Amino acid sequence: MATISPTTTKPNREEELANIMNRAELDVRMVTALCGDRPLNAREQDTLNRLLAERGDGLYADMLYTLTHRAFPIKQARHIWDEITQHRKNVNAKLGRDIGIGVAAHDYLTNASGLMKGVTIIEETKMASLANVATRDGLTGLFDQTSFKHRLKEELERQMRYGSPISLVMFDIDHFKKVNDTYGHAEGDRVLRQVADVLRQQVRLMDTAARYGGEEFAIILPEVEQQAAFIFAERLRQNVENFFKAEEQPFPITISVGVRTAHQDEPTTAEALIVSTDEQLYAAKRGGRNRVCQP
Repeated sequence: MATISPTTTKPNREEELANIMNRAELDVRMVTALCGDRPLNAREQDTLNRLLAERGDGLYADMLYTLTHRAFPIKQARHIWDEITQHRKNVNAKLGRDIGIGVAAHDYLTNASGLMKGVTIIEETKMASLANVATRDGLTGLFDQTSFKHRLKEELERQMRYGSPISLVMFDIDHFKKVNDTYGHAEGDRVLRQVADVLRQQVRLMDTAARYGGEEFAIILPEVEQQAAFIFAERLRQNVENFFKAEEQPFPITISVGVRTAHQDEPTTAEALIVSTDEQLYAAKRGGRNRVCQP
């Protein structure tokens, strides 16, 4: 990996919890630069230093997700990344040429370790186009409910296997029917898109943000404990409220949020986790709306 200058300042507990939720600004081109495939420019080096300070070993999980679109536990990600790097060197030596980090990652994860199954390599732009059509909500661009449920099941099984927590956040827009009835569905659609935009600014690469249905949204937060999930949810609630206040529109927009965390010592199913999180959401609505509820 390129030169890294980690911070020596130890953050307090609140800062650690908040930093867990910071979004890593990674794409495939950035990951290849981090692997030494090309020199980092000054902006990329600054980004790398910031990401490492914020994410620590979580940066390796982010890089794996960028390359594979599979979430790996932070505790194992550094080890997996080291194995991929060594696998790349071994294959390069045998072939007499560099296969690149992307091919090395997929070959190691599918063939050498068996950590990923059923991978098919297709041209990147076609893959992105197919993924958007097949898994995205047409209005907001977030994942749709079917894709969300599939990912939640996968993530829950993975995190339980490795002993890591997984949190689910669900929210809906307060009094949204009144917006549609008073100002029309076109205005309602605009609000949904803007709420989705605010949400996108809050999530990490390894998180899954979805439009669950109507005015309800859901976010899967792998490896996030209850307290950190609550901090994320409260910040999201505040950001939505502040965004629409800044718009100076004739009606306020707020959200009611429910949070629930699953642990290995309390086995659950995806369906049960959705139900229990939804119960917290409706507790927030019953409590007066524009608030976050957790057990």
